Amino acid sequence: MMTYGLKDGSEFLSKWLEGKDRIVLVTGRGSYAKCGAEAWLAPFLKDKKITHLKTAGENARKENVEELLKEVGEAPDAYIAVGGGTVIDTTKLLRGEAQIPYIAIPTTAGTGAEATRFAVYYDHGKKCSADNLCYLPTDQILIPEFCASASAYQKASCAFDAYAQAVESLWAKGATDESRGYAKKALELMAKGEQLLGSYWAGRAIDISRTTAAHAFSYYMTATYGVPHGEAVYMMFPAVCRANGHPEYIKPVAELRTLTRFAEEKCLDRGALIDKIFENVNPARLSNNPCEVRKEHFV
Repeated sequence: MMTYGLKDGSEFLSKWLEGKDRIVLVTGRGSYAKCGAEAWLAPFLKDKKITHLKTAGENARKENVEELLKEVGEAPDAYIAVGGGTVIDTTKLLRGEAQIPYIAIPTTAGTGAEATRFAVYYDHGKKCSADNLCYLPTDQILIPEFCASASAYQKASCAFDAYAQAVESLWAKGATDESRGYAKKALELMAKGEQLLGSYWAGRAIDISRTTAAHAFSYYMTATYGVPHGEAVYMMFPAVCRANGHPEYIKPVAELRTLTRFAEEKCLDRGALIDKIFENVNPARLSNNPCEVRKEHFV
């Protein structure tokens, strides 16, 4: 169940926690306190037995999950994830296939991880994606105030990820009438400034349709150069729009680097970089794109 706003979120969480004594709480290292979620959650958790786990790094990592699993102990009554995509996906992997209540409270407005069955992680630098309905959080609480403390860059990166998810869901081979409806709803909400709610519906859309070439190409930039996910998608997006015959979806974002700008900053040969991107893309992940993307589309 998805709940929106502080008041409704508080009422829902209070009831949700009834009868649940052993809680695994997963958060980031600094964002949990900074965004205000820690102070908000404290009264609800004060009488519970809490195992507080903190993720490490920008992305969910297999080795980090394995270390955190050692701290979980006996089967908990519930999982609570408070953070961005890394935190939410890490919690999915910690919970695994156990049928244990899991509430996701995003603190970034963009990944849509709270609404998908996917758990994206890296195994010694290689991007992996677990796809299982059991990974879908059982409940979500969306509180826009928790996203306010993010930097302008982080907000822009996350927002573009959600935008790209919605657009890709419109043209994906795996799209359905239902997923396209969710994608259109996401774009409408984001256009009105309802970023967190829009990103949730973008997540609902790709949970059905899956993403396409822009996401598939982006993972090399994250795995090799540590480019945050949303910005990496931004670098690939114009070429994919051109390949798919939809240049109208290309939009500049001042806070994010284009592929050309990134190559210049890193003193990299742009053509050689594009060659590497194509060499390392997973062909299976390209199969959901409606058209072939070629190197010449990266004009």
